[in-house]
Amino acid sequence: MRGSIYYGWVVLAASALSELLVQGATLYSAGLFVLPLQTEFHISRAAATSAGPILFLGVVFMAPLTGRLLDHWPVRRLMVVCALILAASLCAIAWTHSLAVMAAILLVPMAAVFMGLGQLNTTTLASRWFYRHRGLALGIAAVATSGGGLVAPLLSHAIQQYGWRQALFYEGLITATVIIAVTLLAIRDRPADLGLTDHPENQGRPSAVLGDAPSLNWTMFLFSPAFWIPALTLAIISGTSQVLVVSLVPYGAQLGMAPTTAALSVSLFAITAAITKIGAGLLADRINQRYLLTAAALAMTLSWLSLSLLASQPALMVSACLGGAALGCALPTAAGLIAGIFGSAHFARVFSWCFTLTALMAIAAVRFAGFMYDKFGNYHAAFESFASVMAVLLVTTLLFKPQRVA
Repeated sequence: MRGSIYYGWVVLAASALSELLVQGATLYSAGLFVLPLQTEFHISRAAATSAGPILFLGVVFMAPLTGRLLDHWPVRRLMVVCALILAASLCAIAWTHSLAVMAAILLVPMAAVFMGLGQLNTTTLASRWFYRHRGLALGIAAVATSGGGLVAPLLSHAIQQYGWRQALFYEGLITATVIIAVTLLAIRDRPADLGLTDHPENQGRPSAVLGDAPSLNWTMFLFSPAFWIPALTLAIISGTSQVLVVSLVPYGAQLGMAPTTAALSVSLFAITAAITKIGAGLLADRINQRYLLTAAALAMTLSWLSLSLLASQPALMVSACLGGAALGCALPTAAGLIAGIFGSAHFARVFSWCFTLTALMAIAAVRFAGFMYDKFGNYHAAFESFASVMAVLLVTTLLFKPQRVA
């Protein structure tokens, strides 16, 4: 057993592939349908680009429900059901000629699929299967989010060849088929399913997380600072990161940067985030994760301060890198802290509320930034506001001393 690869890596690869495909079928593909929808339905650009916000709104409500199901249902069964819902949802969107029906599908079934096959599922399985290398596993799980962009070029080609409806229909069927096959072949719920509770990866792990665990009342985490500190840190960093990504190019244009140069800052953000996810995962297995959470808050504070205080092209690039580093550090660190504090047996139920908070924060932050721009004609007031919020959060993380709850 010691000489063979630990099966948790197989589970992680399979769940990460499912997440990649779901991200590609939702967020990374949304922009490909903007112009076709505008042309066919004669709607505004704002209406045509509303798929993302509608999906995030659905996540607010569906994340806690999906998290509870992940903790109580066999993961394989849930993933197969979600894959079937994914296929049915995308095919229904391809067939319908009602924008209201499209919005309803994104709001409920697609939001549930986004959680059940996406990042919540991957981080849940990583927390269950890994103990000694949990940080690295969570870091790799977080990188899968960025891989969704690989699906977009293929779908774009299909739209040009067959039209958006036919392309979406094929995407739903192919994506669901691949996910179901991978799930049935590779996914297993826990190390105990394969008799791996005594594997070196699980040495020193509390026995409760390997099988049955005491019940966790919702008041034990929703009224606990041990939940709110990492959850708010992740939510605020992730939410304001949405503003950072959206505003980098138009703010760069205000500074006189060429569009291609300003767009480079978005690439720097994404690359830095991906690298930092792996780095933070490696460090999480070696140092106190509280320090990493503080480092994430510090990086995001400096990101917004650089934009607030220095109106220059170098400051824009530095801010993009710092923001990417903050996001890359926050996700695996917050997930690792919550798994360690509340136990892997309750991880999905607890961590799902982080997605609810993140979705709410993303919606609020983007709306706030837009409001401040309309009021003052620039982003500086929004940048300064975000810097102030992050400074308060930084002090809070410095005082945070996590203790195991379950």
